[in-house]
Amino acid sequence: MLLLGLTVLTLSCQKITNVKLVDGISTGKLSYKVVDDSGNGLAGINVSIYDSKIIYSATSPNPNALIGTVKTNPEGIANFSDLLPQNYLLTADSPIVNKVKYRTEEFVQVVADTEKKKAVKVTDFSGLLNITLISRNDYRSPLKNMGVVAFPGNGRQPSSDQIRAIINESPLKGVTDGNGFLSIKVPSNIYFDFIVYNLENGNFGSGYGIYTTAKNGKNIFSIYSYPL
Repeated sequence: MLLLGLTVLTLSCQKITNVKLVDGISTGKLSYKVVDDSGNGLAGINVSIYDSKIIYSATSPNPNALIGTVKTNPEGIANFSDLLPQNYLLTADSPIVNKVKYRTEEFVQVVADTEKKKAVKVTDFSGLLNITLISRNDYRSPLKNMGVVAFPGNGRQPSSDQIRAIINESPLKGVTDGNGFLSIKVPSNIYFDFIVYNLENGNFGSGYGIYTTAKNGKNIFSIYSYPL
């Protein structure tokens, strides 16, 4: 009887120990810094962290996966603590560099009992829109020496006054070459519409469809416009 009692006691102690080990999962920390091209921190940027296990799309994360949102401090750092060791999706809400608004999104792994420090340069989240501008008169002839501006597309066309302001102020523009081609570097995973304008007489047109590009990607396409 004594031997049996010791055996039962030993098994019980082992079970209790295993439960304590499961309950004692260690967590990690994440220091996430948002910087410009010079490495300077961007203050006041909302950084959101999502559970990657229930993320279906990095560009449109499931709201139910949101763990929390932290605003970057004066050094551009958002601090997160008590994170389970796993991968997380981090997004920065519309940081602006050189008058251009970006969207950052990347997966970061957190390790238990460790503070991970990560810096993200927002302008790295860019790609190219490679555009050929073609005449609507015959859908064949290239339109050369025409100005083209990319602006965030939301389905609403700007007014005439707004168009002129966009042409004057936007850095996301260029001039077509002899083949009607130009390339514009734009923030990735943001949809853009276009304004086409004549450099000599100032005539312009807008509403040429919306296009986007992935980070470090190239989107090659044609847009069609009547000569202005």
